[in-house]
Amino acid sequence: MNYPVLLGVADSVVGDFSESEYKEWDHDRKVFHHYKRSLDRLLDFLELKKEILANNITDFVSIEPASLGKQGYGHSVRIANELGFTGMRAHCIDLGGASVTGAIGQARSILLSDPDAVVLVAASDIPKSAFKQVSDLKRVNETVCHPEYELDNGATLISMYGLLMKRMMFEDRILQEDLVEITKAFRKNALGNSRAYQFGQEITEKQISRNIADPYPSPMIAIVTDHGFATLLMSEKKAKEWKSKGWIRKNLHPVYLVGAAHTAHSEYFILKGDFRTPATNTGEKLFSSSGYEREELEYAWIYDCFTGMVILQASEYFQFSKKETVRSLRAGKISVSKGKEIPINLLGGILNYQAAMSVSAATGLVDIAHQYGLYAESESIGGQKPLFPSVSLLGGNGGIDSINSAALFTSDRPKSNRKPRPPELNPLFLNRPGADSGETGVIWSSTTVHMNPGFPWKPPYSLALVKLEDNRFLLANLHEKNGSLIKTGDHLEYDKTKVRIEREGRRWKAILS
Repeated sequence: MNYPVLLGVADSVVGDFSESEYKEWDHDRKVFHHYKRSLDRLLDFLELKKEILANNITDFVSIEPASLGKQGYGHSVRIANELGFTGMRAHCIDLGGASVTGAIGQARSILLSDPDAVVLVAASDIPKSAFKQVSDLKRVNETVCHPEYELDNGATLISMYGLLMKRMMFEDRILQEDLVEITKAFRKNALGNSRAYQFGQEITEKQISRNIADPYPSPMIAIVTDHGFATLLMSEKKAKEWKSKGWIRKNLHPVYLVGAAHTAHSEYFILKGDFRTPATNTGEKLFSSSGYEREELEYAWIYDCFTGMVILQASEYFQFSKKETVRSLRAGKISVSKGKEIPINLLGGILNYQAAMSVSAATGLVDIAHQYGLYAESESIGGQKPLFPSVSLLGGNGGIDSINSAALFTSDRPKSNRKPRPPELNPLFLNRPGADSGETGVIWSSTTVHMNPGFPWKPPYSLALVKLEDNRFLLANLHEKNGSLIKTGDHLEYDKTKVRIEREGRRWKAILS
């Protein structure tokens, strides 16, 4: 088989540009310059002339910059033209935070169907520049929260993840101390990395003790930065041809892209029937279709937009209990069979490196590329030596796990005896939200919101997920019997505290029985 290979990865961050010049650029110019800087660095790393790439490129895969609020196929074509490319097939990926890994999967599909293809994957997003005011944060909440069943109750992106984590803590006996230790383990990885957003910044007691929405203080929440990246993929045969022609470095050792998979779930949190993550099925598809086993992994990058998500996704990918996963993650690793430990997120993960919204998993692509000696800026990340793992996994999450994607890389050419097997998939259900006035249920999860710019209520206030009959769920604000709003849900007993549902305008109320 003529396997697809990845030749190298480069990225761009705000610090790569003149501060005064960067401030003067409008949003479109910033996006373009992140593309250009990443591409230029990639070409330098590969020792590839731009004219050769322009004459041979067959496909350009890009991602819409979510911060600009634009839509349309034309983005990829327009950016390609500005970069000096035309005549190729254009592809635009939109899978939220799963887009980067999805784009890598798209490149793999192209190369499997056309081994002569030359695929450039590149993108950038600038949320740090675009979202600066209260109105911008309000817009983010309006984008991710359901307008009828979540937003008018004061839901925020952070509180949605908080509700999910609080239920995990209840079901799997995970402690706040566990979250703190895991967060500190990944921050430690970033302290010496000069390209990390959290370079040299220790977590303070004040930071870790002040929640934005339970159980999450700011160090457990992904940073948002302006970021761009570029990578080039082609077949193993074509890479050898380009080496022989002197078009790319002769000492380059591309990595094999042996698997890719993704699974889509519902867009909104409230529509997830039992709140099961699509990562379960993505991991199963990835390993079953590639012929590799989880135990063969020697490195993994797991999406960590919130500390709880690295627990959840690692648990689902590796098929371990969340409690087992927490124990090993406290040391920044995943323990698999026979005492084998897999290091993860050695550059600090999204929590500490650089992450734009639509291209957040580029953080992971950089990390994976570095481990194979294929990252263009490896000399600037603090002396962390590449691991050169035989097999590695790159994960990607599309926001409260609405879409999940993953890719599998190997340093060695796969042997012909690897055979795919049928995947064992779990069904994903859709919730039927809404309730009748007077309907009763029990508290399933809760969180206290301590910050929500742009919302008319003054924090703190509580949000609760109520489980109704027929396994239905509803998001509501908690109220005492006398009608007063409950600010915190610390006294609630999950699966036991009973409430009655009422509707007030567009808002859902859970009144303690």
